[in-house]
Amino acid sequence: MRTLVLKMVQEGVLSSENANKMLSMKKGVDPLWRALQKGMIDEKKLAKFYEKDGYPVIYDEGRGPMSDDFFTRFFTPDVIARHLAVPISFKKESRDIIVGFVNAALIPNIKESILKIFPEFNTTFFHIPYSIFKKMVAKHFLFDIDKFTSVISQMELSGELFGDKATTVSMVKKKLSEVAEQVFMLEVEEDGSVVFKEENMTSRFPLKSLPTFKDCFQRGYMEIVPGDNINSLSHTEKILLFTNIGIKKDDRIIIISANEEKKTFFLILNPKAPRDQIEYIIK
Repeated sequence: MRTLVLKMVQEGVLSSENANKMLSMKKGVDPLWRALQKGMIDEKKLAKFYEKDGYPVIYDEGRGPMSDDFFTRFFTPDVIARHLAVPISFKKESRDIIVGFVNAALIPNIKESILKIFPEFNTTFFHIPYSIFKKMVAKHFLFDIDKFTSVISQMELSGELFGDKATTVSMVKKKLSEVAEQVFMLEVEEDGSVVFKEENMTSRFPLKSLPTFKDCFQRGYMEIVPGDNINSLSHTEKILLFTNIGIKKDDRIIIISANEEKKTFFLILNPKAPRDQIEYIIK
């Protein structure tokens, strides 16, 4: 993000003063989106900047995003808000995807997320100006992104969204508990140990003793029904799940990363909400 901002300053799209403000913004709302909302960046200048940088620009809302339900289901409101991107075209035969974006700094993240679901697809990016992007997500995804970012901003001001790490994690855990039977914490330490935190007990396990969990720690998300995966669980994992937590074989478990560094995870027992809602609570 810093490289893109400095390039904007050099090209006269952004003043040095506003650049410093952007780089010091909190992470709840994307800094570029917030700068566009506040009039710190002119969307027409930004479009010209991206054109000069080699990106095509969509200047007309047109018919909007493509209608391939299989692909558009990937673009849930939380994904749109986090990546500031929407689908434009999906060509299965040629293995090509066209995505509209607002912030070029997020393109590596968008590519990574798409390739997890559509490996070996080529992704081409078009810039969509701020005002057109808002209309497209409202019309075709029934998502008021301005209202969403306003709510996030208010949470920032009230301190609900950002606080010290312990307070933030505790708040997220509380919200997850409202949509699941139980929620536990797992932390991967620098030395490779995995710390499991219950209400009144903290246990520590060597990472190599948790091979199934280790796969999740690398991917950031895993969903299992222990009874269906009993043969792949290690002895330690069976103790953790069946003895420490006391789950039943037909219980449903989600292990999901709580941060970008993939060092803190939530273990969620029998969630009552879909994956996108759980990810929205966490992110």
